[in-house]
Amino acid sequence: MPNLVSHSETGDDRYTVRSLAKGLELLHCFGHESPSLSLKELSERMGWSKATTYRFAFTLQQLGYLDQDPATKRYRPALKILDLGFACLSSLGLTEGAQPYLEELFGKTHQPVHIAVLDGADIVYVARRADRSLTTINLFVGARLPAYCTSMGKVLLAYRPWADVRERMKGVVMKRYTPNTVTSLQRLRADLERIRRSGYGSTDQELELGVRSVAAPLRDASGQVIAAVNVSTLTSRVGPDEL
Repeated sequence: MPNLVSHSETGDDRYTVRSLAKGLELLHCFGHESPSLSLKELSERMGWSKATTYRFAFTLQQLGYLDQDPATKRYRPALKILDLGFACLSSLGLTEGAQPYLEELFGKTHQPVHIAVLDGADIVYVARRADRSLTTINLFVGARLPAYCTSMGKVLLAYRPWADVRERMKGVVMKRYTPNTVTSLQRLRADLERIRRSGYGSTDQELELGVRSVAAPLRDASGQVIAAVNVSTLTSRVGPDEL
């Protein structure tokens, strides 16, 4: 079950609207691997009774944030959610200004290029320029990947204090996606220190065999790292030395 709000009794806890938090938790049940869910599946994921789950799903449907297939009765996120997503992307000020540079970088490298921001222990893709034939990973704007085993994620973590990185990684299972995946905080810290020294980061088949990438930080006018850009490629196209 998603856990968006801490249930500890803190000074700020009195301001939390629990019903709103629960509704948002229900929306987080949907994802790339579960684009639609039945009432039973939602109930099991949330740990609620079917009656309670139905009330929340019905409310979100009435508000336009969920759709229900009339034939299968399965729920799926509604297009209205995109309004919030696009508003968020606009507020970042990255997508429109960055797109010409992504086009230029794609033209020079002929490899997929992306921009991502850090959100908790994940990265979220906010812009990309790619050719479907050049990659095996089905990425899209809004896609999430774990920061600890991606080039952009490591770059973004590298410019955070180590105490912040440890806090973000609390409760994260560092899954071994391939034999090259970093699966310990000790190894991750060594990678982040190396990135800070060199100014860029790279991964070689850590998330998926056959894919490697290199990333660099993007800074705002004050010099603060706000995002990362990467170039990814198939191992069959570019060797580690060329990368």
